[in-house]
Amino acid sequence: MKSFHQHVDELSQYIRFGLWWIALGVASSIGLGSGLHTFVLYLGPHIALFTIKAMQCGRVDLKSAPYDTIQLKRGPSWLDKSCEEFGPPLFSSTHGSRVPLGSILQQVQLEAILWGIGTALGELPPYFISRAGMCTSFYT
Repeated sequence: MKSFHQHVDELSQYIRFGLWWIALGVASSIGLGSGLHTFVLYLGPHIALFTIKAMQCGRVDLKSAPYDTIQLKRGPSWLDKSCEEFGPPLFSSTHGSRVPLGSILQQVQLEAILWGIGTALGELPPYFISRAGMCTSFYT
């Protein structure tokens, strides 16, 4: 049975996970002056690495928890593990492992949705600023 501190630690992990991906989405929409979006730097590589690992291992149950993802100064636990540690392939065919795309998407959709929410939030300040400017010029 989990203790109170274990529950608090797990909740803290979920909060950091959510804030990390939302902050990356916000940073992507404001551009940080570089024009290089955080999709190219973080979300895209995360999806690509997960897809490659899933194809190599023939399974998608690689994450120890939904928050087992790329974060600041920490990589996912599944990235450096060998496929034998996960068990035999769940998806295989005569041509090697064939992991369904839908199965992979289910494993990375939470990160993508949180990143998208952050991107939408990052677009709100410019929208409200331009709307306020438009309203003041309309009434003057």
